[in-house]
Amino acid sequence: MRTERRPTSTPPPREAPEQVIVRLRRSGRHLVWPAVFFIALCGGTGYLWGRLDPPWLNTAMPIVAAGLMVVLSLLPLIFWLNRVTVITSRRLIVTQGFLVRERTEFVLARASDAVLRRRPLQLLTGSGDVVVHAGSEGTMLLRDVPRAKLVHRAIAEIIERGPGA
Repeated sequence: MRTERRPTSTPPPREAPEQVIVRLRRSGRHLVWPAVFFIALCGGTGYLWGRLDPPWLNTAMPIVAAGLMVVLSLLPLIFWLNRVTVITSRRLIVTQGFLVRERTEFVLARASDAVLRRRPLQLLTGSGDVVVHAGSEGTMLLRDVPRAKLVHRAIAEIIERGPGA
């Protein structure tokens, strides 16, 4: 007959699991000019289709328009989609890259303060740059973050709570 042994001491408290607070990209303001180029390119190509005198120009025009569309509209969209910033309850994670993904992590427990910088155009759109300092550990710059005040406040609260909270 076996008797169960009960632990004589209480187990150590578990740390709260890391939670994702927000995932974000740069401000969508960077996609305005590519969208304008795309609309102008489609309108210009449609207007000029069949109106050019030498027939080879009518054949070359859609090829040139497709190349311009890739360079002026599609590549900026892909570069914008390429960079993702994740703010968790413990760290900042920035991932970017096409073929080779680069991941940069910044532990918020080591951070000393967060600063919000806004230029005039960023003031109009509600975005801004958030700079997180960690003394000798380094600095993390989040460029052109949408809803910058809210992101800055969230990071400042995480830093204020400190490690283990």
